[in-house]
Amino acid sequence: MNQDVVPADKNLRKKFIIFFVLFTIAVILVVPYFNYYINQIKQKSKENPELAFKKSMFMLKLTLGIVSVLLLMTGVYSIILVRRTFESGQYPPPGMRVIRETRLRRGTQAKMAGISLIILSCILIVLALFFLYWPYAFEKTILKKKSSDAKRNISAMEREVIALRGKGGETK
Repeated sequence: MNQDVVPADKNLRKKFIIFFVLFTIAVILVVPYFNYYINQIKQKSKENPELAFKKSMFMLKLTLGIVSVLLLMTGVYSIILVRRTFESGQYPPPGMRVIRETRLRRGTQAKMAGISLIILSCILIVLALFFLYWPYAFEKTILKKKSSDAKRNISAMEREVIALRGKGGETK
C-alpha cells in the first residue's frame, strides 16, 4: 500500500506556503496603487477623454499581458508534465515532488490524468493567446468606431451647410 502513495515533500510544501503568502502580500500591496491609478484615469476622463482612454488601454494591456504570461507558463508546465506522465506510464511521474500525499495512478488512470492535463493545457494556452489579442482588437474597434462617428458628425454638418446654401442662406 505504501508503494501506491507518493509521500508529501515537507520542504516543497513549506516553499509553496511561503510563496503563496508572499504573493498574497504583493497583491495586497499593489491593489491600492492600482485603484489610485484607476481613480486618476476617472478624473482625467472628464478633462481629456483621449488621454484617459490611452491610459486605461495601457492598464488593460499590462494586466492581461501578465495574466497571459502566467496562463502560458502553467499550460507549458502541464504539457511537460503530460509528456513525463505518458513516458513513465504513471501519474505523478517518477521523481516529481508533491505538496501532499498523492495516490499513484498507473495504466489507464495515468492516461486519463494525462488526457485531462492535455485538455487543461490547451484551454490555458488558448485563453493566454485570447488575453493577449483581445485588448488590441478592442482598442482597434473603439478607435474605428470613434473615427466613423467623427465622419458622421462632419457629414451631418456638411449636410446642414448644403441645405443652407440651397435655401440661399450664408455660411461662415
